[in-house]
Amino acid sequence: MDKVSRRNFFYLAVSLPLFPLHVYAKNGKNDDPKIDYFNTILILNQAFNAEMIAHKSYLGYIEKALVENHPNIAYMFHAFSFSEKIHADNYERIISNLGGKTKEVVVSLDIHDTKSNLKKAAEKELEKIIFFYPELLQKLESESCEEAIMNCMYSWKSHRQHEKKVKEIEKYSGSFFGSVANRIEKMDLDFHVCKICGSTIDVKPIAPCEICNRSLSHYKIVNRPTLLKK
Repeated sequence: MDKVSRRNFFYLAVSLPLFPLHVYAKNGKNDDPKIDYFNTILILNQAFNAEMIAHKSYLGYIEKALVENHPNIAYMFHAFSFSEKIHADNYERIISNLGGKTKEVVVSLDIHDTKSNLKKAAEKELEKIIFFYPELLQKLESESCEEAIMNCMYSWKSHRQHEKKVKEIEKYSGSFFGSVANRIEKMDLDFHVCKICGSTIDVKPIAPCEICNRSLSHYKIVNRPTLLKK
Protein backbone atom coordinates (compact mmCIF):
# COMPACT_ATOMS: atom_id res chain seq x y z
CA MET A 1 0.00 0.00 0.00
CA ASP A 2 2.68 2.43 -1.04
CA LYS A 3 0.42 4.70 -3.09
CA VAL A 4 -3.14 5.79 -2.58
CA SER A 5 -3.93 7.50 -5.90
CA ARG A 6 -7.61 7.71 -6.68
CA ARG A 7 -9.99 5.32 -5.00
CA ASN A 8 -7.22 3.91 -3.16
CA PHE A 9 -4.77 3.03 -5.83
CA PHE A 10 -4.62 1.02 -9.07
CA TYR A 11 -3.55 -0.32 -12.34
CA LEU A 12 -3.36 2.40 -14.98
CA ALA A 13 -6.06 2.31 -17.64
CA VAL A 14 -5.41 2.75 -21.32
CA SER A 15 -5.57 6.45 -22.18
CA LEU A 16 -8.32 7.96 -24.33
CA PRO A 17 -7.94 10.25 -27.36
CA LEU A 18 -6.22 13.54 -26.67
CA PHE A 19 -8.92 15.85 -27.99
CA PRO A 20 -12.57 15.77 -26.84
CA LEU A 21 -15.14 14.78 -29.43
CA HIS A 22 -18.06 17.05 -30.14
CA VAL A 23 -21.28 16.27 -28.34
CA TYR A 24 -23.26 16.12 -31.58
CA ALA A 25 -21.26 13.35 -33.23
CA LYS A 26 -24.43 11.62 -34.39
CA ASN A 27 -26.00 13.03 -37.54
CA GLY A 28 -29.53 13.16 -36.24
CA LYS A 29 -32.55 13.96 -38.40
CA ASN A 30 -34.06 16.34 -35.86
CA ASP A 31 -33.11 19.90 -35.03
CA ASP A 32 -33.80 19.25 -31.36
CA PRO A 33 -31.03 17.11 -29.80
CA LYS A 34 -33.43 16.09 -27.01
CA ILE A 35 -35.21 13.90 -29.57
CA ASP A 36 -32.10 12.24 -30.97
CA TYR A 37 -30.55 11.79 -27.53
CA PHE A 38 -33.58 11.17 -25.32
CA ASN A 39 -32.19 7.95 -23.81
CA THR A 40 -28.70 9.42 -23.51
CA ILE A 41 -30.05 12.23 -21.35
CA LEU A 42 -31.82 9.69 -19.11
CA ILE A 43 -28.65 7.60 -18.80
CA LEU A 44 -26.47 10.62 -18.04
CA ASN A 45 -28.93 11.62 -15.33
CA GLN A 46 -28.33 8.22 -13.72
CA ALA A 47 -24.58 8.83 -13.83
CA PHE A 48 -25.00 12.39 -12.54
CA ASN A 49 -27.00 11.21 -9.54
CA ALA A 50 -24.62 8.37 -8.75
CA GLU A 51 -21.66 10.75 -8.69
CA MET A 52 -23.49 13.44 -6.70
CA ILE A 53 -24.53 10.89 -4.07
CA ALA A 54 -20.92 9.68 -3.87
CA HIS A 55 -19.65 13.27 -3.65
CA LYS A 56 -21.98 14.12 -0.77
CA SER A 57 -21.30 10.82 0.98
CA TYR A 58 -17.57 11.48 0.90
CA LEU A 59 -18.15 14.93 2.39
CA GLY A 60 -19.87 13.21 5.31
CA TYR A 61 -17.08 10.65 5.57
CA ILE A 62 -14.54 13.48 5.78
CA GLU A 63 -16.14 15.00 8.85
CA LYS A 64 -16.39 11.64 10.61
CA ALA A 65 -12.77 10.73 9.82
CA LEU A 66 -11.52 14.06 11.18
CA VAL A 67 -13.53 13.66 14.37
CA GLU A 68 -12.11 10.16 14.80
CA ASN A 69 -8.54 11.39 14.22
CA HIS A 70 -7.91 9.82 10.82
CA PRO A 71 -6.56 12.88 8.93
CA ASN A 72 -5.06 10.94 6.01
CA ILE A 73 -8.25 8.98 5.45
CA ALA A 74 -10.17 12.25 5.58
CA TYR A 75 -7.74 13.68 3.02
CA MET A 76 -8.27 10.66 0.76
CA PHE A 77 -12.05 11.05 1.04
CA HIS A 78 -11.66 14.75 0.23
CA ALA A 79 -9.77 13.96 -2.98
CA PHE A 80 -12.39 11.41 -3.97
CA SER A 81 -15.24 13.84 -3.29
CA PHE A 82 -13.54 16.39 -5.54
CA SER A 83 -13.19 13.82 -8.31
CA GLU A 84 -16.81 12.69 -8.05
CA LYS A 85 -17.96 16.31 -8.36
CA ILE A 86 -15.94 16.71 -11.57
CA HIS A 87 -17.72 13.68 -13.04
CA ALA A 88 -21.11 15.03 -12.00
CA ASP A 89 -20.37 18.48 -13.43
CA ASN A 90 -19.30 16.91 -16.75
CA TYR A 91 -22.60 15.04 -16.99
CA GLU A 92 -24.59 18.15 -16.11
CA ARG A 93 -22.80 20.11 -18.85
CA ILE A 94 -23.44 17.45 -21.51
CA ILE A 95 -27.09 17.10 -20.51
CA SER A 96 -27.49 20.87 -20.82
CA ASN A 97 -25.77 20.86 -24.24
CA LEU A 98 -28.26 18.23 -25.37
CA GLY A 99 -31.16 20.43 -24.28
CA GLY A 100 -31.98 18.43 -21.17
CA LYS A 101 -31.96 19.14 -17.46
CA THR A 102 -30.45 17.30 -14.54
CA LYS A 103 -32.90 15.80 -12.08
CA GLU A 104 -31.10 15.30 -8.79
CA VAL A 105 -32.56 12.59 -6.60
CA VAL A 106 -32.71 13.43 -2.90
CA VAL A 107 -31.51 10.56 -0.73
CA SER A 108 -30.64 10.14 2.93
CA LEU A 109 -26.88 9.80 3.33
CA ASP A 110 -25.65 6.76 5.23
CA ILE A 111 -22.77 8.04 7.39
CA HIS A 112 -21.35 5.86 10.18
CA ASP A 113 -17.93 5.42 11.80
CA THR A 114 -14.83 5.62 9.60
CA LYS A 115 -14.36 1.85 9.58
CA SER A 116 -17.86 1.36 8.15
CA ASN A 117 -17.54 4.35 5.81
CA LEU A 118 -14.28 3.03 4.36
CA LYS A 119 -15.81 -0.38 3.71
CA LYS A 120 -18.92 1.18 2.18
CA ALA A 121 -16.82 3.41 -0.08
CA ALA A 122 -14.86 0.40 -1.33
CA GLU A 123 -18.05 -1.53 -2.03
CA LYS A 124 -19.55 1.36 -4.00
CA GLU A 125 -16.36 1.87 -5.98
CA LEU A 126 -16.25 -1.78 -7.00
CA GLU A 127 -19.93 -1.69 -7.91
CA LYS A 128 -19.25 1.18 -10.31
CA ILE A 129 -16.24 -0.58 -11.79
CA ILE A 130 -17.86 -3.98 -12.31
CA PHE A 131 -21.51 -3.18 -13.01
CA PHE A 132 -22.61 0.44 -13.15
CA TYR A 133 -20.36 2.00 -15.78
CA PRO A 134 -20.06 -1.05 -18.07
CA GLU A 135 -23.87 -1.17 -18.22
CA LEU A 136 -24.18 2.57 -18.89
CA LEU A 137 -21.55 2.45 -21.63
CA GLN A 138 -23.38 -0.39 -23.32
CA LYS A 139 -26.68 1.49 -23.20
CA LEU A 140 -25.10 4.68 -24.58
CA GLU A 141 -24.01 2.90 -27.75
CA SER A 142 -27.55 2.95 -29.17
CA GLU A 143 -27.53 6.75 -29.69
CA SER A 144 -23.76 7.15 -30.16
CA CYS A 145 -23.33 10.49 -28.43
CA GLU A 146 -19.54 10.57 -28.46
CA GLU A 147 -19.03 13.08 -25.66
CA ALA A 148 -21.40 11.18 -23.37
CA ILE A 149 -19.54 7.93 -24.06
CA MET A 150 -16.15 9.60 -23.63
CA ASN A 151 -17.03 11.13 -20.25
CA CYS A 152 -18.55 7.92 -18.94
CA MET A 153 -15.33 6.22 -19.99
CA TYR A 154 -13.35 8.87 -18.13
CA SER A 155 -15.36 8.16 -14.99
CA TRP A 156 -15.06 4.40 -15.36
CA LYS A 157 -11.29 4.57 -15.87
CA SER A 158 -10.97 6.98 -12.98
CA HIS A 159 -12.64 4.41 -10.73
CA ARG A 160 -10.66 1.57 -12.27
CA GLN A 161 -7.27 3.21 -11.68
CA HIS A 162 -6.87 1.65 -8.27
CA GLU A 163 -9.00 -1.48 -8.39
CA LYS A 164 -6.47 -3.82 -6.79
CA LYS A 165 -6.05 -1.68 -3.69
CA VAL A 166 -9.77 -0.98 -3.42
CA LYS A 167 -10.28 -4.72 -3.16
CA GLU A 168 -7.59 -4.88 -0.49
CA ILE A 169 -9.28 -2.13 1.51
CA GLU A 170 -12.64 -3.87 1.21
CA LYS A 171 -11.08 -7.15 2.38
CA TYR A 172 -9.20 -5.72 5.34
CA SER A 173 -11.47 -2.92 6.50
CA GLY A 174 -13.27 -5.31 8.86
CA SER A 175 -11.24 -7.05 11.55
CA PHE A 176 -8.00 -5.51 10.32
CA PHE A 177 -9.26 -1.95 10.11
CA GLY A 178 -6.82 -0.72 12.75
CA SER A 179 -3.75 -1.89 10.83
CA VAL A 180 -5.12 -0.58 7.52
CA ALA A 181 -5.90 2.82 9.05
CA ASN A 182 -2.46 3.02 10.64
CA ARG A 183 -0.76 2.26 7.33
CA ILE A 184 -2.77 4.94 5.55
CA GLU A 185 -2.01 7.47 8.28
CA LYS A 186 1.74 6.86 7.87
CA MET A 187 1.67 7.65 4.14
CA ASP A 188 2.98 10.91 2.75
CA LEU A 189 0.04 11.93 0.56
CA ASP A 190 -0.16 14.84 -1.86
CA PHE A 191 -3.37 14.46 -3.84
CA HIS A 192 -3.90 16.08 -7.24
CA VAL A 193 -7.06 15.72 -9.34
CA CYS A 194 -7.40 16.29 -13.08
CA LYS A 195 -10.13 18.88 -13.61
CA ILE A 196 -10.98 17.39 -17.02
CA CYS A 197 -11.63 13.73 -16.17
CA GLY A 198 -11.35 13.36 -12.39
CA SER A 199 -8.22 11.20 -12.40
CA THR A 200 -6.61 11.32 -8.95
CA ILE A 201 -2.97 10.82 -8.06
CA ASP A 202 -1.21 11.16 -4.72
CA VAL A 203 2.02 12.74 -5.96
CA LYS A 204 2.78 15.95 -7.85
CA PRO A 205 2.08 15.36 -11.56
CA ILE A 206 5.06 15.33 -13.92
CA ALA A 207 3.32 14.20 -17.13
CA PRO A 208 -0.01 14.58 -18.93
CA CYS A 209 -3.05 12.95 -17.34
CA GLU A 210 -2.92 9.18 -17.64
CA ILE A 211 -6.64 8.99 -18.42
CA CYS A 212 -7.54 11.93 -20.68
CA ASN A 213 -4.02 12.78 -21.92
CA ARG A 214 -4.56 16.47 -21.21
CA SER A 215 -1.75 18.72 -20.02
CA LEU A 216 -0.60 18.43 -16.40
CA SER A 217 -1.66 22.07 -16.06
CA HIS A 218 -5.19 20.73 -15.66
CA TYR A 219 -4.29 19.05 -12.37
CA LYS A 220 -5.45 20.78 -9.21
CA ILE A 221 -3.85 20.18 -5.85
CA VAL A 222 -6.29 18.99 -3.21
CA ASN A 223 -5.85 20.82 0.08
CA ARG A 224 -6.25 18.95 3.32
CA PRO A 225 -9.72 19.31 4.85
CA THR A 226 -10.37 20.88 8.22
CA LEU A 227 -13.14 20.16 10.65
CA LEU A 228 -16.09 22.48 10.12
CA LYS A 229 -16.99 24.66 13.08
CA LYS A 230 -20.36 23.83 14.55
